Amino acid sequence: MSEQHINTTQVGRSFGRSADSYDAHAVLQREVADRLLGHLEFSKIRPQRVLDIGCGTGYFTRLLHQRFKRAHLTAVDIAHGMVLAAQDKHPRRMPWGARTSFARADAARLPFADASFDLVASNLAMQWVSDPELMLAEMRRVLAPGGLMLLSTFGRRTLGELRQSLADFSHEHAGLVLPFPDVTSLGDALMKLSVELPVTDTDLFTLTYPNPMALVRELKGLGATSSAIKNRPAGLYGRRLLRHLDEHYAAHHSEADGRIRATFEVLYAQAWHAVEPFKPKGDIIPIEHHA
Repeated sequence: MSEQHINTTQVGRSFGRSADSYDAHAVLQREVADRLLGHLEFSKIRPQRVLDIGCGTGYFTRLLHQRFKRAHLTAVDIAHGMVLAAQDKHPRRMPWGARTSFARADAARLPFADASFDLVASNLAMQWVSDPELMLAEMRRVLAPGGLMLLSTFGRRTLGELRQSLADFSHEHAGLVLPFPDVTSLGDALMKLSVELPVTDTDLFTLTYPNPMALVRELKGLGATSSAIKNRPAGLYGRRLLRHLDEHYAAHHSEADGRIRATFEVLYAQAWHAVEPFKPKGDIIPIEHHA
């Protein structure tokens, strides 16, 4: 899997600045968190130590807390502002309840010892990691024997309409939308690890907005700005580009009621700790990111 052109320092700054506005725009993120937790419905896992990577303002952290009340939960995010928001929104600990810890950490360089957690989970964070394959390896490294790793991330069809409209303005502006993996390459990356029973699946969401600027404002409110992309062209707020988006996007990607649509593909993956090192058969195909 190739390294993404992500400035992780800028990712932390962007999401830290959006901590106050994030929840007002994160409807899809909460829906995906609910569905990701649903992947545990048929699992018999009863973890004592749980790690949430990329916790944001803590919605998924709270879901994990409600499901595993006796587990010691650790939530981390690269944005200090998000860590503070998650900590502030977390339920007050009861005397009989397990402890929840919050910390700032890079998903690709987790500050935890090997085999520290029974459940390692992450909701919609991997797309903002400069080396997603390293993040997967870190998730596996801190996973204890018998443990489960569980994650969601955006897939290659995400924001395809916006990418097409930007590409029609200029080829380089298509790079303002992150490249995302497809489900097959994500599965192949999992198979590189020492894991058992890896499973991947997808959901496709179509959201509608009054106009292209409403979509752009939502992305900015979430902290998903192009400032985190290395070697990016001028951002989404130049007058000519905004005028082009308003005309092109609406002309090619509108619903019958005049609202514009935006596609979001979500990939889910889970795998169990394998005690014996996994020996792949044949060649492993690295994750390819599609521009």
